Amino acid sequence: MSGTAGSGDDTDPWLETLHGEVDGTLYSVVTFDPNDFDLRYISEETREMCPTEDAMYEHFERIFDYVGIDFAEKALFTDVLFSGSGRVQYMTTCLETVKLVRVYAGSEGVFLGVDPDEPVPPLVDVVETHVF
Repeated sequence: MSGTAGSGDDTDPWLETLHGEVDGTLYSVVTFDPNDFDLRYISEETREMCPTEDAMYEHFERIFDYVGIDFAEKALFTDVLFSGSGRVQYMTTCLETVKLVRVYAGSEGVFLGVDPDEPVPPLVDVVETHVF
């Protein structure tokens, strides 16, 4: 999957709004679709986990190589398991050290990396109000 690396600063107004909503650390913000991704914000903590910018980019490229799984899971829920229940608004995966939130509007999404205790609905509200 191809992708682009943003400047990493939070010059977009919606990124500033998102930062204001996060209680803990906002590790990453990535916009994506089935074919591409754009690193919109990467925290210093996240950057320090990788020895180089190229290694960091490759890390995110590995993550987004699997974005098709999310889209397949969305279709499974809306078309098979819970048909008639409406769209999948977001999915969350909570690991011991990070919570990964994927917010969807059709075939576009926003990926957020936050602290495990971070409340999700306020973040989803910011993305849905300011991005989609």
